[in-house]
Amino acid sequence: MHFILPYFIILLIVLQFAIKKGTRNHKARNEEFLDREAKANQVRRKDISNLNYISISDNLPLINSGNETFDRLMSQDSRMKRAYDTLQSLKGKKILNLTGISNTDLKLSYGVANLNDLTEYDDNFTTLVKAIALIGHNLLEHKDIEDATTFLEYGISIKSDISSNYIDLAIIYASGDGKDQIAVLKEQALTLKSLSRDSIVSQLDAIMKK
Repeated sequence: MHFILPYFIILLIVLQFAIKKGTRNHKARNEEFLDREAKANQVRRKDISNLNYISISDNLPLINSGNETFDRLMSQDSRMKRAYDTLQSLKGKKILNLTGISNTDLKLSYGVANLNDLTEYDDNFTTLVKAIALIGHNLLEHKDIEDATTFLEYGISIKSDISSNYIDLAIIYASGDGKDQIAVLKEQALTLKSLSRDSIVSQLDAIMKK
C-alpha cells in the first residue's frame, strides 16, 4: 500500500493538470470565437454579385424529350417527379456551394447584412444536390444508364457532397472498366470540405479494388 500511494498521488496531480489545461484551452477557444464573432458582426455589406454562382445545366434530361424510360419513371415515381420539379424551380434562384464555410467566416468575408441571402443560396445548393443524387440513383436502378450518368456527372461538376452521387457514378464507371474515371472521382472527392469526404473516398477505394 505504501508503494502504491505515491503513484496514486502523482496520478491525481497529472489528472488535475490535464483538466486545468483543457479548461484553459476551451476558454481560449471560446474567447477567440467570441472575438471573431464580434468583429464579423461589424463588417459592412460587400458586393456578392461576382461569386461563383451555380447554374443548372441545360443538358440535363427533360420530360417529354423522347426518352420513354425517363418519362415513365417521372410519371410513376412521385419522389422523382418532386425532385425534377425542384430542379425546375431552382433555375430562377441563386445557388452557391458554401460547404465548410462557417457563418462567422461568411460575415467576415461579405458582411453581416449578406448572411441571410448567402444562407438561402447555400440551402438552394443543398436542395439541388439532393435532387440530383435522387434522380441519378433511381435512373441507375432502372437501368437508364445514359441519363443517370448525365445527372450524376453534373452533380460531381458542382462539387456535390452526397455520397450516393459518387458511389452510383463509380458503379457505372466500374461496369465499363473505367477505373481511371473512378480515380478521377476520388481526386474530386478529396477536394470536398464536407464531413462525408473520408467515407466517400473509402467507398471509392473499395470499388476500385474489386
